[in-house]
Amino acid sequence: MPTDAHGLREHGFAPVVLPPVPAAVTAGFRDHHPYRTLRLRMSWTADDDWLFQYVPPSGPSGPGGGPVRDLADRRLAAALGSLLRRTLSGPWLDVHADWLIGLHRTRTVAPAGATVRVELPEPPPTDSEFTLVAVVAREGEGSLRSRLYGPGGSTAPLLEAAPRPGQGLLLDRRTVTDDLHELLAGPAGPVTQDLLTAHLSPAKTPMASALRGRPMLVRGPAGTLLHTRPALR
Repeated sequence: MPTDAHGLREHGFAPVVLPPVPAAVTAGFRDHHPYRTLRLRMSWTADDDWLFQYVPPSGPSGPGGGPVRDLADRRLAAALGSLLRRTLSGPWLDVHADWLIGLHRTRTVAPAGATVRVELPEPPPTDSEFTLVAVVAREGEGSLRSRLYGPGGSTAPLLEAAPRPGQGLLLDRRTVTDDLHELLAGPAGPVTQDLLTAHLSPAKTPMASALRGRPMLVRGPAGTLLHTRPALR
């Protein structure tokens, strides 16, 4: 299990280790606007796995929008879904609920010897229950300094960590009310970092999906097939 569920419930945060990052995700930081938001819907299915569906933007298309932009976003969303399927698995997430995920890709560059705040494009939604902050890649000598703060406006952080590429933090927004991230560059030269942020909020209505409700086939006595009810763990 990639997340420490006990630590998440007790402390409000847990470390995560990313599986191999798909090439489309890595290329997405380079080829797409770094602050473009993608949205996915995550639902538990009868196949005992998470299903990720791309959620198209509700507003009008901006410059460069339309079918080409939408197709590129769908391909990137599919790659992000495969990454999140393993990263977000764990008993801490309610499989009886659908989840809406707002994904942000932030590329930050810090000059040699400088400390630059990582400016996330949006704050977490008010109904967000969990946030994933993960370092996808980093070029150059440098490090990320992450501070997590609890309720009450305390100046003492709950945690100060330095995730490396392929690592991240999972935050319970009921405990962690604010987080600050800074990119520190070494003296030898600039550093470039790609950060993935995912805000998870419960969906207001369940997904109408044939995949969710379809019966499963299992082997019965003497090789027969039996229909079962949809599985929910």
